[in-house]
Amino acid sequence: MAIHDYVIANQNGANTRSDLNNAFSAIVSNNSSATEPTTTYAYQWWADTGNDLLKQRNAADSAWISILTLSTGAVSNAAIADDAVTLAKMAAGTDGELITYDTSGDPTTVPTGSSGEVLTSNGAGTTPTFQTAAGGGKVLQVVHGGMSLGYINTTSTSWQNVYSTTITVNKGSDVLFEVGGLNARISNGSYTCRTKVEATDGTNTAFWYSGTKETTNGSRITNSTKLTTASGAGTVVVTVTLYYNTEYAGATAYLYDYSDYYKTFYKIWEISA
Repeated sequence: MAIHDYVIANQNGANTRSDLNNAFSAIVSNNSSATEPTTTYAYQWWADTGNDLLKQRNAADSAWISILTLSTGAVSNAAIADDAVTLAKMAAGTDGELITYDTSGDPTTVPTGSSGEVLTSNGAGTTPTFQTAAGGGKVLQVVHGGMSLGYINTTSTSWQNVYSTTITVNKGSDVLFEVGGLNARISNGSYTCRTKVEATDGTNTAFWYSGTKETTNGSRITNSTKLTTASGAGTVVVTVTLYYNTEYAGATAYLYDYSDYYKTFYKIWEISA
C-alpha cells in the first residue's frame, strides 16, 4: 500500500530513485491506503482500503466518487448514472413475472398467475400475487321507461299504488330503482305528501320514503331504493312499485308530472352481487 504526491524533488541520485519507486508503487496500487492521499488531482484513483472501495477524484478535484467494491468487484450504485441500465443489461426472467420487493426489501418476482387472474395486493409487508378476480359490481341489465302520471290526488293515509313494473333478474343480484321527474304537493302545509318506492322479490323487500310540504307549485322528487335479492340458482321476478299518500286525512296530496315535456320516468339496474 502506498500513496505519493507525485512531485519528484531535487535530490541526489539514490534519493531520486527511491522517490520514483515510491511514486510507481502508488500508481500500480491505485494509491491504496486507509486514508486518502494528502495531495490530490482531478481523475486520480484511490483504493480506499478502510472502506473497501475503489474511488476516483472528480473533474473539479473536489470530491471522491465511489466506483466499485474492492473485495467483490461489485459496481457502486453511485457510479451508475440514472436511467443508464437498459433492458438488455437485466437478467433474463420468466415471461409474465413482475418485479417487486420481498419483506426484507430485496428485489424478487411475482410468479405468473393463471389466465383471467388479476394482480392483488396482500397488504404491507407481503408481496402481491395473482388471484381470481372478485365477483360483483357488473351491470347486467338496465330497464327504463316513462309513467305519464298526469295529475292525481288522494286524501287517503294508506299507500296508494301509482305505478308498478317488474324485472326478471338472477338470484343474488342487487336491483337499483330510481323514479324522477315527478312533483308532489299538499293542500295543507302543516302536513306532508309522502311517496314511497318499494321493491320485492317475494322474499326480500326494500323501500325508500320521501315527502314534501309544498303548498303552491310543489316540490320535484326523486325516489330510489336498492334490493338485494334472495340467493340461489336461477332467476327471480322483482316487482317495483311507486306509492303515495297524505300524512293527514284532512289534507289532499297531489302527485303529477314535472311538466308536459318532462314526464315522470324510472330506471332499474341489475347489478351482479
